[in-house]
Amino acid sequence: MKSILTVSALAIALAAGAAFAQQTPPPASTGTSSMDYSKLDTNGDGAISKDEAKGDASLSSQFSTLDADKDGKLSSAELAKAGTKGKEGY
Repeated sequence: MKSILTVSALAIALAAGAAFAQQTPPPASTGTSSMDYSKLDTNGDGAISKDEAKGDASLSSQFSTLDADKDGKLSSAELAKAGTKGKEGY
């Protein structure tokens, strides 16, 4: 009888732990440096155009400042200099 109670208590404890884990909120955003900018590069050219940057409000508002060579797109080097990162280094 004790073993049945022990197993039951253990099952209840595990179920409660699983329920708590499902209610954990996602981590808060830490700003633009955590954004995966490769998702913004919709045409896959390795750079983010001004239109593509509209997908991220923070990036869009800083676009002119980050576009060091003023060519209308953000290269991986310009994004790296700004401290951003993505799957291909931008």
